Amino acid sequence: PARERAASALPSSPSGRTPLEEQAISAAIAPGFRAATEDDAADSEARDDLRTLYGDYQPYFVRGDFDGDGRLDFAQAFIRRDGPEPLFDVAVFFGTASGFSPPVWVERGLALSTGDLSADRSVLIVTEDVEQEVSRRWRWEASTRRFVDVDATTDGDDEEWTEPDARLGKTA
Repeated sequence: PARERAASALPSSPSGRTPLEEQAISAAIAPGFRAATEDDAADSEARDDLRTLYGDYQPYFVRGDFDGDGRLDFAQAFIRRDGPEPLFDVAVFFGTASGFSPPVWVERGLALSTGDLSADRSVLIVTEDVEQEVSRRWRWEASTRRFVDVDATTDGDDEEWTEPDARLGKTA
């Protein structure tokens, strides 16, 4: 059993996703809806620079511990076509003891073909255009069980959110 779990944790597809990640994505798929791949990304000089910098650059898939529980989570963009241009929906799958949770939708209906997903510790960064470098940063708020915009201000509070100082446990 431990050997099987270890094997299922290793990336085995060109997408760089593990079998457990692929399984979670497959369970979220609906008709007319699919996981976005690098082929859905528009070419640009900035994207070429990112490919050179990172080597294995997956613009619509990123891992991180988004809920701060010490287990590895992942974010995936999905693509759907509601008009002439593709629209993207972004979801996070939280790591569990046996795999991943159903998706938690962060944003829907984005024009993301010129953008990508990235992570900064526990913050999910959604960039709609890598040439413009304009992005939204999302943090999981456990008390409301939803993602909140890190840069949004509420009640006149202009204090910038900072990463909590916490030790991470073992990842799934």
